[in-house]
Amino acid sequence: MKSIRLVILFAMCTLTSFAQETKRIEIQQSGQLESFSIPLGEKGVIVLTHVGKTEFLLRKFNTNLDQVWSNKGSVEGNLDYVTHCYDGSRLHLLFSRFKSNNYYIVRVNPQDGKIEKFQIFSVEKMEISNFKALNQSLFIGGVVNNTPVILFTNLSEKRTRILPAVVNGQAEIQSMDLDTIHQQINVVYSVGKKAKNYQLLLKSFDEDGNQLGQISMNPTEQYAQMNAKSTQLNDSLQVVVGTYGHKNTIGSSKGPSSQGLYFSSYLDGELQDSKFHSFTQFDNFFNFLGEKQKSKQEKKIKSKEEKGEELRLDYRLLMHEIRKKGDHYIVVAEAFYPDYKYINNSPFGGTMGLLAGGLYSPWNMLYNPYRWGYGNYGLYSPFSSYYSPWGYRGFNSFSNSQQFDGWIYTHAVIAELDEKGNLVWDHSIDLNNIKEDKLIQKIKTSLQGDVLTLSYQRGNSIISKYITAEGQSGDEKVQELSTDNEGDRIRRQEKSDLNYWFSNHFLASGNQTINNSEEGRRSVYFLTKIPLNP
Repeated sequence: MKSIRLVILFAMCTLTSFAQETKRIEIQQSGQLESFSIPLGEKGVIVLTHVGKTEFLLRKFNTNLDQVWSNKGSVEGNLDYVTHCYDGSRLHLLFSRFKSNNYYIVRVNPQDGKIEKFQIFSVEKMEISNFKALNQSLFIGGVVNNTPVILFTNLSEKRTRILPAVVNGQAEIQSMDLDTIHQQINVVYSVGKKAKNYQLLLKSFDEDGNQLGQISMNPTEQYAQMNAKSTQLNDSLQVVVGTYGHKNTIGSSKGPSSQGLYFSSYLDGELQDSKFHSFTQFDNFFNFLGEKQKSKQEKKIKSKEEKGEELRLDYRLLMHEIRKKGDHYIVVAEAFYPDYKYINNSPFGGTMGLLAGGLYSPWNMLYNPYRWGYGNYGLYSPFSSYYSPWGYRGFNSFSNSQQFDGWIYTHAVIAELDEKGNLVWDHSIDLNNIKEDKLIQKIKTSLQGDVLTLSYQRGNSIISKYITAEGQSGDEKVQELSTDNEGDRIRRQEKSDLNYWFSNHFLASGNQTINNSEEGRRSVYFLTKIPLNP
C-alpha cells in the first residue's frame, strides 16, 4: 500500500512539474489578420501581426510568455511581409512586392522594441529567394532574368550594390546561410544544367560584402554533390556536408536526386579528404517503409551487392545546418517530393481553363501574393532545380491541367559523423507523408549535453525522439497540445509551426478556431511553451 502511495505521489509531482513548465497564451484574431512568431532564444519571442493594409503590430514575450512590450509600425501600401532574419542582436523584417524594385527593411531592437526603417530601391523584376542580415549589412538573393543576383546593402552607409557572382555558365542560388560565430554568409551556387559542366560552388562573404573564400566541388566519374552545408572550424579549415547523387540525373527531365551523404574537409579552399556514404549502407534509412516494402528493399540491396553493384536510389533531401558535437558532426536531412493535382479545364466543368489560361500560374490556388506570408517567397530557392517542383523542365513544361499542390515529407535521416567523416550511427524518423505548402524544415532539433532531441508537429500532436551519446534511441513520444479552458473543442487549426526555442524548450504556434459550450466560438493565434525531456 505504501508503494502505491509513493507511485501516485510521484506521478502527481511529475504532472505538476510538467504543468508548471508548459504554458499557453492566446492572441485574439479577427478577419484576415496574419500572425508570425519569431523565437529569439533566451531573449524571448516576438509575434508579428498584420493589423491593416499598411500597419503591423509587434509584441515581445519573455521565456515565460509574459508580454514585455508592444509597438505598432507601418510600411508603404501594397508591400507584403516576405521574411525575417535575426542575427543574435537585431531582428530584421523584409517587406517587398513580387518582382518589385522596392525593398523595405524594418529593424527591431528586441530589448526595447525600438523600430528603424530603411528603404532600398534596386534591381527591377527581381524574384527574392533568400534574405540574411549581419550587423549593419543585408544580403538579398534572388533571380533577375534567370540570372542569380545578390543585393548587398550597408545600412549605416545607405549603400547598395550587386555582389559579383564570378560564376561561369548558367547558375542557381541553392541556399544562403548565416554563420554568426564567424560573422559570415555562406552561399551555395549550383552551376551548369548538364553533367559535363556541372559543379557546386560555396562562396563565403564577410559583413562588408567581401568574398572570403570559395570552394569548388566537381563531380567524380559517377557522382556529383547535390547540396551543401558548411561549418568553419578556424580561419583555414572548413568542413562541408551534403547529399550526393548520380551525375547523370543532372539535366534529366525529373531533376537531380540523391544517393547518400558526403563529407569533405578543406584547407584554405583546397580539398583534404572526402567520404561518401550511400543510404543503402545505413542501418535505419528505410525504417519509414512498411515491413514488406522494407524487406523487399533490403533484398534488392543484397542482390546488387552480390553482383558487386549498388542499388540506385532516387531521393531528394532538405539539408539542415551542421551541428557540432565535440569534434563530431550531427547531420539531419528530410526526404521530400512534390505533389500535383489535376484541374478539369473542359468548358463543361472545373475552372473553365483558368480563364482560358490567361491567368495561369503554377502557384495558382496555393499562394496569394496579396496576403502576408503567402507569396512566392519561401519555396526554398524555387529557382534551384534540386528544390524545384519541376526539376530542370521548368513549370512551362507542364500542361495547365497539372498544378503543383505542395510538398510531401516521407521521413528524416539523422547521422553522426566523426572528425574524419566516418559514419558512427544513423537513425530515421517517419514523417508519415506530412504535406506542406512550402518546403520548410519540419524537424526541429536541440542538442543538450550529449542528448539529441528531434521533434516535429503533426496536427495537434508533438512527436519527439531522443538519441543518446552512444546513438541509442527509444520509442517516439507523442504529446497532445491542449487549451487551458474546460469545454474547449478545437474545430480548426492551420499554419501550425514548431520551433526550437531555448534550453530544452520548444515553441508551438498556429491559428485555431475553438468552440466552447459556455463561452461560444473564438479565433486565436496561440503560443505554447513545451519542455521536452528524455
